[in-house]
Amino acid sequence: MLLLNNSSMGGAERRFGQIYAAFRRRKYPISLAINESLLAGLIRAGVLEPGETPELVLKERIGRVVRRWFGCVSGEARPGGSGNGQEGAWGRLAAVLAFGLRKLDYAVACLSVGWWLRARRPSAIHLVLGGAYVVLPLQMIGWAPPAVVSVVNPALRRMVGTSLGLRLYRVALRQATRVDALTEPIREALQREGIPPERITVSSGSCVNCARFRPAAQKRSWVVFAGRLIAEKNPCLFVEACALVHERVPSARFMVLGEGPLRSRVDALVMQHALDSCMEVGWRDQVEAILAEALIFVSLQQTDNYPSQALLEAMASGAAVVATDVGLTWRLVDETVGARVEAKPDCVAGAIVRLLNDAGQAAAMGARARERVERHHSLDSYLDYLEALYESAGRLREAQT
Repeated sequence: MLLLNNSSMGGAERRFGQIYAAFRRRKYPISLAINESLLAGLIRAGVLEPGETPELVLKERIGRVVRRWFGCVSGEARPGGSGNGQEGAWGRLAAVLAFGLRKLDYAVACLSVGWWLRARRPSAIHLVLGGAYVVLPLQMIGWAPPAVVSVVNPALRRMVGTSLGLRLYRVALRQATRVDALTEPIREALQREGIPPERITVSSGSCVNCARFRPAAQKRSWVVFAGRLIAEKNPCLFVEACALVHERVPSARFMVLGEGPLRSRVDALVMQHALDSCMEVGWRDQVEAILAEALIFVSLQQTDNYPSQALLEAMASGAAVVATDVGLTWRLVDETVGARVEAKPDCVAGAIVRLLNDAGQAAAMGARARERVERHHSLDSYLDYLEALYESAGRLREAQT
């Protein structure tokens, strides 16, 4: 598995980090190539063990220089984003430049991965996120084995961030032996891109480690949002809704667990609505401890909440859900586990208040939410699905040789 992202860490990175760890527990013969900053992030987040030593850890020499030059502006911003932590034209230019410079580490990584593949000679390689770019030149010269590429978003441009990245990613998809699509809309988007239908597979669900994410014995009146602070996730809408909730349920506590380009805007709204005494903003590495005690989880994505990794983790932790009624959200959230609402502050706030005012009902919804995740998003089932994909790709290599 080649898992790379040197710009940020989100649900997809956590998902595939836990998949690698679960394969290792199964004693499945899998190796991991990962960039050093993502490895450190997955260890801090508790996805990988502190002593985890993947077979290939790719250095980020250019990235370290960029962090010294640009500081925090290089961490989360992407070209085409709707905001950033620095004000004005210089902040936007610096974010774009930092993002591009950090990707130069991928070119250096290509050499390391090439020699690794020549020595390791795996039957198949699983490419996740930036891994597709690094292996592409090796595929062109015949140094790479059959590839499984995972696609986690139907909007490829939003997933890769830049026009050049999109062009390269399209080439990588055409080089893939198998394409793993997380949802049916992704399958449809891939077919519109010209990927043959017989090469695309769709998993029956996503996965979450229910042994790690589980409810505490006692829930608190905590309302939690978790995700990158970008426009797609709607963190500002959450703060606006919490301001209304605070007026009606002063005892509630709110958490925005995340970092990103909209952090300064979120902080400003917290101060504007005088929520600083009851709202915490910022990422927590051991997020499972918070989710275990949270009564309510709020997921406000603009296009689709299915199958958000943060949402699945919250449901496995027994939280009742308030989610925007978009895309395939209905597959996860219905009236038995929470509420789907319009993306308006009063609608979101109303649903939260109703759950806070009936904690018993909210706890029962959370219990049903966990049952749903255990039934439809089992980690073991997802591993079985991926094993079949790997074996299919490996058989193709054997047929070719």
